[in-house]
Amino acid sequence: MIRFDLDYKIIDMHTHMGQQYPLYYPEHDADSMVRFMDEAGVELIISCPCEDLFTPGMKRRQIIDAMTKYPGRIKGYYGVSPLSQINLNDIKAAFVSNKGFAGIKVLPDYHRTALTSAVYAPVFEFADEYKLLVLSHTWDVSMNGESCNSADKVVEILEKYKNMTFIMGHSIQGQADLAIEIAKSYHNSYLDTCDTCRLNGLIEKIVDRVGAQRLVFGTDFPMQGTYHQLGAVLGARITDKDRKMILRDNALRIMTQPGRP
Repeated sequence: MIRFDLDYKIIDMHTHMGQQYPLYYPEHDADSMVRFMDEAGVELIISCPCEDLFTPGMKRRQIIDAMTKYPGRIKGYYGVSPLSQINLNDIKAAFVSNKGFAGIKVLPDYHRTALTSAVYAPVFEFADEYKLLVLSHTWDVSMNGESCNSADKVVEILEKYKNMTFIMGHSIQGQADLAIEIAKSYHNSYLDTCDTCRLNGLIEKIVDRVGAQRLVFGTDFPMQGTYHQLGAVLGARITDKDRKMILRDNALRIMTQPGRP
């Protein structure tokens, strides 16, 4: 029997604050996002401002203010862009001074820079040294016809950096079977649900092949709605224990692992 009433709160590991051209969504600031979270039964999100990913530093104050105003409800990813100078001292200082930062976010496809590019190496070395969480957009072939964060690139990174925790955002859409094999082979890698609800049966396949403990809940909220991705998990033919691991327990385990500057 599928239960749609939960006696626990949800943790969303893949969200974005602020607006992104040319999309419109009303819940784009911290206050409106938290109001929606209350409605949807979401306790905590980890978020990276959209504008910060495309104009580094432009909106970092936005996530810092949000984490300060809503501790326990909003944590942040430090957005890194290879299109601007990457300063490790700035990244380290941000983690030291803001305990709400939970990890680093990279967006290789959108920046048209391969995950394996040398420009990312100092960031991954930093993350590996301090056992940080890294969320990367992963996909097979992008709209540009490139493969900047495909399965082969992910494997190359995981072979080199075994101490950081690496979340495959979108579970490498177009190569989901390979993403599952990666999660089976590399203990520090996780799949995420973000935008996978369009793939019928994928959640069941992940749970069957690698186990629910290797899948975290992510939505791209508020760019994409929470409810349709939540429905994919609640409607999946898996156990209630599996659902709770996906929707909450795995995130708690990742966030309580030691590792930050």
